[in-house]
Amino acid sequence: MSYHVYENWVAEGHKARVHRSTCSFCNNGRGVHPGSGTRNGAWHGPFDTLEEAMIAAIDTGGNVSSCKVCLAGERPSNRRV
Repeated sequence: MSYHVYENWVAEGHKARVHRSTCSFCNNGRGVHPGSGTRNGAWHGPFDTLEEAMIAAIDTGGNVSSCKVCLAGERPSNRRV
């Protein structure tokens, strides 16, 4: 299992969302609009563990959250682990 982080610096302010790589929203770091460019954000990863992905998300400086689809019930904190 691997994880990706989507960093979005446009919508709702700066945010970073953690996904499982197999998530339909993540699509192994290609997202739902492959090839759309980096105007609004960028994918980071893959990361081997959820902890590594959360640390990378925190390091973006954005508001950290987890995908409500693939990581339902798991909430990364906004502090470094």
